Parts: sequence; C-alpha cells; structure tokens
Amino acid sequence: MEMYEKSLRAFLKPILPFLDDKSVSEIMINGPEDIWIERKGKLYKTAARFNPEGLEAAAQNMAQYVGRMINQERPRLDARLPDGSRIHVVLPPIARKGTTISIRKFFPGKLTIAQMVDFKSMTREMARFIDACVQTHQNIVVAGGTGSGKTTLLNVVSSLIPNDERILTIEDSAELQLVQEHLVPFEGRPPDKHGRGQVTIADLLHSSLRLRPDRIVIGEVRGGEAFDLMQALNTGHSGSMCTVHANSPVDTCRRLESLCLMSSVEIPMVAVRAQVASALNIVICCARFSDGSRRLTHISEVLPLNEKGEYRTQDIFVYTMTGKDAEGRVQGYHAPTGILPTFFHKLAAHGFPEMDESFFDPASYGYERPLTAAVQEFKIRFISRLADGVEREPARPLPAEKKAALEQALQRVLEERDLTPAPVVATPTPPADASAGEPAPDPAPPARESSKVSRPPAEAKPEAGAARETSKAGPPPGAGAREDSKVSRPPVSGSVARQLLGLRKESEPARGPRLLGLRPIRPENNKDGEDK
Repeated sequence: MEMYEKSLRAFLKPILPFLDDKSVSEIMINGPEDIWIERKGKLYKTAARFNPEGLEAAAQNMAQYVGRMINQERPRLDARLPDGSRIHVVLPPIARKGTTISIRKFFPGKLTIAQMVDFKSMTREMARFIDACVQTHQNIVVAGGTGSGKTTLLNVVSSLIPNDERILTIEDSAELQLVQEHLVPFEGRPPDKHGRGQVTIADLLHSSLRLRPDRIVIGEVRGGEAFDLMQALNTGHSGSMCTVHANSPVDTCRRLESLCLMSSVEIPMVAVRAQVASALNIVICCARFSDGSRRLTHISEVLPLNEKGEYRTQDIFVYTMTGKDAEGRVQGYHAPTGILPTFFHKLAAHGFPEMDESFFDPASYGYERPLTAAVQEFKIRFISRLADGVEREPARPLPAEKKAALEQALQRVLEERDLTPAPVVATPTPPADASAGEPAPDPAPPARESSKVSRPPAEAKPEAGAARETSKAGPPPGAGAREDSKVSRPPVSGSVARQLLGLRKESEPARGPRLLGLRPIRPENNKDGEDK
C-alpha cells in the first residue's frame, strides 16, 4: 500500500503542495492547465500545470489505487482514497477541456457544535434547540447545496445522540466520525471492473432494518432508497437523520418526494406526500455565502399536509442577512421567529426547562420578529406576546359553511328573479256564461287524471257537409273544460339550478344529445327506421 501511495504522489506532483496544505479543502482540476483550489470557503486559481498525458496517467493510477477501471467505455470514476479523500474523475472526450479531477480532502479532526457556535454558523440557543430535537427523537434532515457543509453538520448533529443507543450509519464513502460505543458503520460498494459486486444504499438500508437499530444515520439520500427511508421513519425508527440536496425546508420535502418516485414501488402521488410529511419532523438548512462562510439559514418544523395536499412548514429559527461590510463579509443575525414547535410541551420533561416561551421570543435577544419567517396556514402556536397581534391568513371555510353560503346566495338570486316555486294548487273552473244559455261544464277532474283527455261516447258519424258546418261554427261545447282542467305545476327537481345557469326554460322541450356538433336524428330524416 505504501508503494501505491508513493506512486500516486509521484503522478500528482504538480498539486502536492495543495494536498499537504491543511487550509485547502478541495482541489479542482478542470484540465491540464486549469487548476483551482478552495481555501477557507473561497476559490482561487493556481499556477500549477500538468501535461495532458501525465494527467491522464494520474487518473489511471488513481483507478488502480482503488481497484477500479476507467477507460473510454467507462469514462467516469467515483471513489474514496484510503486517507478518506473523495475523488471523481471524468475522461475526455466527455470532459471537453481534458481530464477532469476533483479531490475533496478529508480532515481527521472532528468539528464540535461549540466550535460551530464560535464560527458564528449558529447561535448558542440554536445549538441548544438542536440538542433538544435529538433528545426528543425528532427525525432530522440536513439540507443544503453542494459545498454548503451538509456532511459536516450531520456529523455534528449525530454526535449529540446518547451513548447508550444503537446507531447504524450508511454512507457511499465513509465520512462520518461518530464516537458512540454502540456504533455499526456500513459503507456502500461500487461495482468492480467487470460491473459486479455492487452494494447500494438501498441494500444496506434493508439490512439495517433487520439489525434492530435505535437510530439510522444516512450520509446522503440521492435515489430510490428515499422511499425505504420514509417507510423506516414511519415504523418506529424515530430520531434518524440524513442529508439531501435542497435549498429550503419546502424544497427538501419536494426533493425527497421526487427521490421516492424513483423507487420501483408504484404508489399514488398523494400517498408519497403523506409519507414524506409524516416521516419528517425537523429540517436544518445550511448555505455557503459569497464570502466563503457557512451558516445555518433555517431550523424549521414540517407540518401535516393542507387540504390541497401541499407541504407546510413553520420556521423556528432563521438567519436574516442585512448586507456586507467594507471587506465584503456577509452581515446578518440569527433569531427565533416567535413560533413554538409542536413538541414544545415535551422539552421540559426531556431536560430542557429553560425552553419556555421567552426562549422562542425574538425580543429576548433584542430582535423583532424576522420578516423572512415562513408562516403558512396551520394551527400555529405563537408565544403569548405575539399571539394577539399576529396577522394570519384567513382560514378556509368548512364544507358545511361553503354549502350554507351557496344556499344563501341562491336564495337571494331566486328572490331577485322571482323564481320561487309556486305551491301545487288546482286552477278553479270559471262560472258558465248565463247569457249564452248553455249548461255549466262538468267540474275539472283531479290533478292525477288531468293528463287524460275525456272522450265523448261513440255516436253516429256525421255526414261530410255537417262536419264542415261544425268546424266553421267553432269548437264544440265542453272543449274549454278540457283546457281548464290543466293544473299549474311547480318546476321539476333541479329547475332552479337550470334557470340560474341559463341552460333552458321550463317551457322549452327537452333536446336530444349534441355530441361533436351532430343533430339528433328525426323520423323524417330516417324513412327506413334505421340508425344512421
């Protein structure tokens, strides 16, 4: 192994000073003559140079060093060196500027949460609240962009897990440095040069569920294993942790939803969202700013889905950026939002008696309520000082309230248009004309029989001439009685809605279907009686 290490250093001779410099965290080779380094969070271009053949030989030596193969058929290599450094290599012509190599150095020194407070990445109160989240077994997701310090923050947060719990860690490349006694670390394995022997994060997660873990810590979730993780978090493995690439609490939920859909299990979208919302409790977002500093930007709580099935979060602590000083350093402050977490009542019982309402009051630290805090519609519990004056979005009405309001609106429209249905009353028969000397007609039949037409008894058929005279004289006596027997009926069921929508009037006859602009077939158009 020592011989391989000396050989590797010989191939990487142009960048050896940066490999040995502890202030350099990453070396980025974009081509033989384009080499950059990251020092204290900022990027600098170097004067180091490779020749094209020497750089490709260095890439091949790295592949041999880790027992892998890289060539034109497999132009990508992702591996970890024995010292813990992570490397990624891409060969040309995929890499258009030449062989591209990224070396992210691994530092054996472990960062503590107290040091992060000293670096102003968070406040002492935020560190205390994160500790409370760990002790109350909240499921925690650390989110952020590339190079924002997600793995470092996960290492710090997981170090707060009590020493008497069984912890299983799962990583693609080992970076976590937990020191608890009952620790079971797992590391995935890429396929060999023949494409065999791969062990994925999903495989290790399935194994971990059978090993009775108290907590599961996953270095990074980046594929379909997210669905298995959500299932595990919903089935008794509370207090687990992971990292994911996202920029805000809501984006974190959406990102995990997308990763869950990458699994082989086919389930509805609403079921995936319900799983994600119920599995996550706390989202901690971190970011790298323009001056190279890394800070926590959000500590937020994930709430149940709303009526539309959308994600909801509430910020507990946020970072507010106020500007930059003369030297370009970012200025800002961390402060609570005045919102109490849903597990507020558990804090004192788990050894955090100082976390009363004043702990979450921004005025206790000399700040007003941050304007960047996200307050979405939910039964949010504010501290007493802010509970009365807070401006909330109006709550959505209940279905019964919506129905009552609609009925009232319909009633007003009916009154305006005078469309109130009339009661069922038979029209009285008018008295007979005495001057005509005709006998009074029979009373109208009941409403049920009004549709039946009374026919006179069969008589002898009149002659043709008499029939013509009768037609000229007018209708026979008693014809008005049949007309008077009609009863005024109220509109049929649903008529009010049809009149309101202007579909058709009650007096209009029902029309046939009108599909694709075709008119209904009439008998006169179909003489043969067949459908066309």
